[in-house]
Amino acid sequence: MFKQMLAAAGVGGAEVDTELFTPGVQPGGLVEGVIRLRGGRVDQAVGQVAVEFITRVEREYSDGEERVADQAFGRVAVTGPFTLGAGRIAEFRFAAPVPLETPITFFDGHHLPGAAVALRTVVDLHGAVDSTDTDPIGIGALPAQHVVLDAVRRMGFPLLRTDVEAGRINRTPQRLPFYQELEFGRSPHFPRVNQLEVTFIATETGMAVVLEADIQGGLLRGTRDGIGMFWVDYAQLAHQDWTREIHQSLHRLGALG
Repeated sequence: MFKQMLAAAGVGGAEVDTELFTPGVQPGGLVEGVIRLRGGRVDQAVGQVAVEFITRVEREYSDGEERVADQAFGRVAVTGPFTLGAGRIAEFRFAAPVPLETPITFFDGHHLPGAAVALRTVVDLHGAVDSTDTDPIGIGALPAQHVVLDAVRRMGFPLLRTDVEAGRINRTPQRLPFYQELEFGRSPHFPRVNQLEVTFIATETGMAVVLEADIQGGLLRGTRDGIGMFWVDYAQLAHQDWTREIHQSLHRLGALG
């Protein structure tokens, strides 16, 4: 359905509609579709048409408060300057690469609580940038992510929710200015772990897996955070015991004794 571009509604009243051909995709894949612009009552100058991905990101400020806002990433220009004739319809096909670090929203056929990614159409219409057409898309887990998440789940940790945090993780190949945390609850097999958070930083050949465990210290000590990391080589994915790898990582964090 065409949506009025409010920033330019004064005289032109142009409208935009984006149709996605691939509503579901994995990181590293392509989202394809077509953008349709319908001119208003007069000819209008279009500076650029682009698409970008957006997700909800939590950011902590100096006053200690956390606020959630849309964060754009992976922007792709679709077409350059042109004139949109009055009452005319212009169509543009596009294929937008999905960044490998894009937060996943689906795992094992189920939507991840708290996860959301969408594709936003951005139109620079006569100097007024408008982003009124936003279409949600499903981002499925990569095979390596699926294997690790399944191993964590089989170790008794229930997946509770996900969020996306602003910032960077040291010693990882991270490129985007945020990262996704998948939060797991307590496991009966690891009574000292109150909570386990898993983060993936994916690349073309492998991915860093960051584990952050909230560990109960004992009678005279409070809880503490333990942070560990290991690397998953895609070429070796089927040749390693990832449950054992995660178990060893938790052991190194002091979560077992």
